[in-house]
Amino acid sequence: MQSRYTNARGEEHSSPTILCLSYFQAKPQYRDVLILELLKLVESTRAERGCIYYELFLDNEDPNFLIVAEKFVNQQALDDHEKKPYIVSFVEGPMDEYCKKVTWHVARELKKL
Repeated sequence: MQSRYTNARGEEHSSPTILCLSYFQAKPQYRDVLILELLKLVESTRAERGCIYYELFLDNEDPNFLIVAEKFVNQQALDDHEKKPYIVSFVEGPMDEYCKKVTWHVARELKKL
């Protein structure tokens, strides 16, 4: 029997939720404009089917280090998100121009070992 998961909206699904943490090391001269570009993604992403959570954070110690935390109902929802025109446009433009380094980690929710 397959495990059932419930997202923040109370919707049940059979796949584990997916968490993606993206880390952006801004070029100091582009920090403010990078923040504005990342903030533009928040509303559209939160409206996507399958998005549970999407937030932008600024590191407490490094003012040029930003973190995006995103959670989706399953891997397919994250894959669909990554194909959205506004995400592709950001990756191909501002992200490359305004960041020294970008890394990310994707993890799935664990209910039991």
